[in-house]
Amino acid sequence: MAKVFPFRGIMFNESMKNQLGDFLCPPFDVVDEDSKNYLYSLSEYNVIRLENGKISDKDNGEENKYSRAADLFNDWLNNRTLIQIERPCFFVLEESFDIQGVNRKRRSLISSVNLYDYKEKVILPHEKTRKKQRNDRLKLMKATNANFSPIMSAIEDKDSKLIDFLAEETSSPPQFQGFIPNMHEFKMWIIDDAEKISFLTKLFEDENIYIADGHHRYETALEYRELINKENSSRMMNLISMNDEGLLLLGYNRAFSGLSYEKLELIKNELNEYFIFSNTTWENSFYESNYYDEDKIIMVDNDNSSILLLKESFNSTYEALHAAIESILSPEEIINHIRYEHDSKEMKAKLDSNNLQLCFFMNALSKNYFIDTVSRGKLLPPKSTLFYPKLPTGLVIQYLE
Repeated sequence: MAKVFPFRGIMFNESMKNQLGDFLCPPFDVVDEDSKNYLYSLSEYNVIRLENGKISDKDNGEENKYSRAADLFNDWLNNRTLIQIERPCFFVLEESFDIQGVNRKRRSLISSVNLYDYKEKVILPHEKTRKKQRNDRLKLMKATNANFSPIMSAIEDKDSKLIDFLAEETSSPPQFQGFIPNMHEFKMWIIDDAEKISFLTKLFEDENIYIADGHHRYETALEYRELINKENSSRMMNLISMNDEGLLLLGYNRAFSGLSYEKLELIKNELNEYFIFSNTTWENSFYESNYYDEDKIIMVDNDNSSILLLKESFNSTYEALHAAIESILSPEEIINHIRYEHDSKEMKAKLDSNNLQLCFFMNALSKNYFIDTVSRGKLLPPKSTLFYPKLPTGLVIQYLE
């Protein structure tokens, strides 16, 4: 089904590889202003300047963060800070990270994947997107003619060919390795062997590709393809086996701030249509909800904690919660007043310090539910899944030739 290719990736000059971790950043949609300032201070070569640069009060249609990214990208290519590899390659990435006291590894294949319309049912989405983020990514792509951030995608890999291949490749010493501040360790290998390239291109011919993280980037690539009128376009992806124990699917919490008391009460009342409420205490709530029970949510404000049990007529807590929210708030209010967090302790601390008004602690969807939902063509609300950890941006850049 899917056509997967090696490509001539762009990487930081090998002479700079000992500092490579300082040049990388998370995807654009999880970088707030404080994080952006930190990344700017980390290195003058941090790729955040390309991926999601700072906005100036003097910006206009000609001079803005997109034009600055294009100029800087060209400067780095011209002075050989960035170098395009001479021949098409695949890249293997291994990430090591700690979660809940356990060290895990996740392996992926960085490749160029042919673009398909969703109706072709080769590349399958699972989340709805927002126009504002798509427009932002399209402006950057038009200005730079490049992809700085890969899309995280997965395949079922029922016969384990991908996971076995990646395990074998990562048994040798890596060509690049480092630590990404506030993220995790990484190692990388370049594959340019003709026999291995042939094996990998054939491996994906019978696979569907499930978008795990990067729907805005993928849909932007489809829009860009239409703009340049190029039928056979491709997009950089990190392809991961669903069998990989390091591919974690976590809950994505919701937090409200800046809403009127009346709007908050309307949302709480509307939730009765979708959930059965039971009172609890914060101290007991995680235990009582069984934090891996997909049918329950913990709702907490400054005064109360509640367990919300999904009524049988609804499919998922994420869909039910957002149906209630969307019946009260406008799309603009949702964007301006809801934030998404995966760190439950940090979110509760913000609530206790009155930085937040109302929080929903969400359980993770299972991988089986994810595959079933996507295979049936069903779309979940934005930020319904958190495939952890986020991929780093800047290890490999794809020039859109």
